Amino acid sequence: MADSSENDELRQLFPLAKSWTRLYAFVLLELLVLIGLFYWFGQAFS
Repeated sequence: MADSSENDELRQLFPLAKSWTRLYAFVLLELLVLIGLFYWFGQAFS
């Protein structure tokens, strides 16, 4: 279980994240969006 110092460090690095799980979910979502954009650009300019 994470203690309060780890949570404080997380909030300083990424203020919108409430936990590590939400931060990981955000990063995964961002990667999926980037993959989708690159795929779309590849299809549009091929």
